[in-house]
Amino acid sequence: MNHSSHFIGICGKGMGAIAGALARAGWKVTGCDTNPQPPMRDYLQGLGITICTPCEPAHLPPEGTEIVVGKRVPDDHSVLEHLRRAGRSWHSFPGFLAKHFLRHSRNTVVAGGVGKTTTTSMLAWIFEQAGLAPDYLIGGMPRCFAHPARFEGSAHAVIEGDEYASCGNDPRPKFLHYHPGLVVVTNLLEDHPDLYDGMEALQRAFEELVGLLPPDGLLVLPDDDRAAAGLARVAACPVATIGFTAGAGWRIEKRENRPDRSVFRFDGTTVHLPMCGGMNMRNAAMAMAAARHCGVAPALAAEALADFCGVLNRQDSRAIGTVEMVTDKATHPHAVKALIVSLRQRFPGRRLVCFLQPRATGGRDWVYQREFPGVLAGVDHLLVSAAYEHQPKAGQTWSGGSFDVCKLAAETRRLGVPVDEANGTAELDILFARVLRPGDVVMVLVPEQARALTEDIACLLVRQFAAGQDSP
Repeated sequence: MNHSSHFIGICGKGMGAIAGALARAGWKVTGCDTNPQPPMRDYLQGLGITICTPCEPAHLPPEGTEIVVGKRVPDDHSVLEHLRRAGRSWHSFPGFLAKHFLRHSRNTVVAGGVGKTTTTSMLAWIFEQAGLAPDYLIGGMPRCFAHPARFEGSAHAVIEGDEYASCGNDPRPKFLHYHPGLVVVTNLLEDHPDLYDGMEALQRAFEELVGLLPPDGLLVLPDDDRAAAGLARVAACPVATIGFTAGAGWRIEKRENRPDRSVFRFDGTTVHLPMCGGMNMRNAAMAMAAARHCGVAPALAAEALADFCGVLNRQDSRAIGTVEMVTDKATHPHAVKALIVSLRQRFPGRRLVCFLQPRATGGRDWVYQREFPGVLAGVDHLLVSAAYEHQPKAGQTWSGGSFDVCKLAAETRRLGVPVDEANGTAELDILFARVLRPGDVVMVLVPEQARALTEDIACLLVRQFAAGQDSP
């Protein structure tokens, strides 16, 4: 094999995962990034991949090397202008996968608002344990696998597909490139106001994905999501609805919510899932339904799920002295609500204190502002900081103005939850000393871009509750 590729914006989650998979498969891989950061920078360098910085024409490889461009690289970037003048072409990473790996495999695409990374990981693990050795792309770091992606020409591929634009000169959603034979939609949620002008526009993108399914494919949907249910009308293949209600085509039954696991019956099989919460039960059942369509028996799928190890930064917990710190990447109110339910199952009878740095996406009229107070009514105490600003496109403003943290705090207080606003670690240190009690569970929710804040919080907790314990 003498393939070579160069990734512009290589440290993105998807870009880095694919670059790593190619390097392990024998490709010569190089890349550039404006500001390479851990953990992806360290992961790629550990695989021997050279990362040039910044991205500039001098770092481009010679003719004959495939160029892959990440979605965050603007279309007027100097490197792309140079490629245009030189008459050289490039791919988005979804287009690259479609060209090289997904035209001859049976592809399962897992899409949706939240839960798709875990569901993709579950299905890939079921296939792995069934001996199918799938190619896969996971938008996180699965604990059951050593790497977030693998592309070695398997007959089966499991791909996490999202609705973001493919790259600057290709506004199509990524998942439209993936030649699906089976589609799992975990849910369909109001989101991405910077990309979609309302729920109808978002639904049309998912309808286009479902429209790609062949007659012998399968569409897997949740039973209680009205927006997702509407996708069934455009499917040319069978539709399986999964969930807890009497209207579900495939019903999850005989639930047992234990602190260390969730036990349930699905498709005639008892499943012992080492995860908590109804969302994870449904994720697992959806993965089982998809696997069954690909020839994996329910009993074998259940056996694989009993050993499923989850995904990094999803309900990661650490005992720090007399308190428990749990970190999770949940930012959407739907995901945070499911997380609270999971933690109540996992830590019964313990106080749940939430530190939240909300995303400001969508402004004051958006779902984050509207729904968070009702969701956060499920915690015992809320500590909230200034929002992480996700700005709209140039020349645009969010409807109703910017996200209002004070409004969020006031509305949550009216629902009976004590709320304190904390701006900076010094204020947070004081609040921890006043608010936290032995036995509390501290749920830390910050955007992935602010991971340094998570480490600062861990250090504060160690100093207050675990004198002599090493900092993280």
